[in-house]
Amino acid sequence: MKNVFLFDIGNVLVDFDLEQFHARMRAGGFPAEKPSIHDVEQYDAVERGEISDQCYIDYLNRTYGISWTVETLVDIWRDIFTLNRAGRQLFLDAIARGLPVYTLSNIAEYHVSAIERNWPEFFDSATGLFLSYQMGTRKPEPEIYQQVLAQLGVSGGQCFFIDDRPENIAAARVAGIHALQFIPENHAAIHDEVLKFFV
Repeated sequence: MKNVFLFDIGNVLVDFDLEQFHARMRAGGFPAEKPSIHDVEQYDAVERGEISDQCYIDYLNRTYGISWTVETLVDIWRDIFTLNRAGRQLFLDAIARGLPVYTLSNIAEYHVSAIERNWPEFFDSATGLFLSYQMGTRKPEPEIYQQVLAQLGVSGGQCFFIDDRPENIAAARVAGIHALQFIPENHAAIHDEVLKFFV
């Protein structure tokens, strides 16, 4: 296989601020303090696919005495997500050039549902999707990068990866992947690097 392009989703293809989610939680009856360690563990577990969306909701309802459904969660994230114009355009440009384009994202099924309901066919043009809840591991765990390389049958040096989080970039580089942080200050440099990498 020729060189491949790997895109993170959150704050690369779509923007969100996790504090907006916490604010919606508080408005829905959650306590005002920050999420507990167990809350974070459950959030990570649903993104790893260790528990289902329904199990995650059951945990929240049982812990906080509320009556949310999976649909409640999807609707909240539909409101929170907005398009990242720069990232989305780079994604579409790469597809238009005929490059193999994949996602590599820490994400739960309800997040995907929210994105697809906001923007039908959002992922349809991608060559493939690597989603943490289907893979059983999350960035920056080494296993997720190893799974990607093994499934694609490529070396790290054949992959160009962009992600907004520095720890995910660092872990990708350890796996030998060419990775750059996707923040506004780096957008021009990323475009330049893409042109060089895929010539």
